[in-house]
Amino acid sequence: MDVKKQRNKSNLRTATTSMTTLAILMAAEVVLNLLEIHTASIKINLAFIPVVIAAYLFGSAGSIVVYGLGDIVGCIVHPVGAWYPPITITYALIGAVFGLLLKNNSSIIKTVIAVVINQFVISLFITTLWISLLSYNTNDTMFMEFYFTKVVLRLWQIGIMTAVQIVIIPPVLKSIERIPFVRSLSPYSSGQIAPKAPDSDIS
Repeated sequence: MDVKKQRNKSNLRTATTSMTTLAILMAAEVVLNLLEIHTASIKINLAFIPVVIAAYLFGSAGSIVVYGLGDIVGCIVHPVGAWYPPITITYALIGAVFGLLLKNNSSIIKTVIAVVINQFVISLFITTLWISLLSYNTNDTMFMEFYFTKVVLRLWQIGIMTAVQIVIIPPVLKSIERIPFVRSLSPYSSGQIAPKAPDSDIS
């Protein structure tokens, strides 16, 4: 009975720690999103940092919560128009990709793959689709022409964010690996993430 109680207490402690950590990361995502650099042609923010930290520690479930719910909370805290569910779903999908590839893994190659998929597939084509549907006017050109024009115009933005993420994400994840307390927050590690093999960067 004592062993069962200890196990239950341990599980409760882990769940509480995980929820608290995710809440902090979600709040950080909202704040960093508000601090974005936004010009007429580009938009740069660092809101992806708490998302990849959640992906590393909690996998897809954590990064989906941080990016998906973070978007909803951001719309409530700082509304810039009506909440648009497809965009939230897209953010959740981006979080899922980060989680699938970066869970307990700081591989540079996997980081590049995750960033390229998120930027050049999801952001460039799917997010642009939702933006096009919102801004399309039937008096304009055919929708597909309008859509692909938007895709071309967003290439500059996508290229910049790809470079920013590839430069920033690896050192962030490497830093997490060097901090035992942060590593211990992962519920998948039983308190400690297993040591990586020397060639983990190419795994």
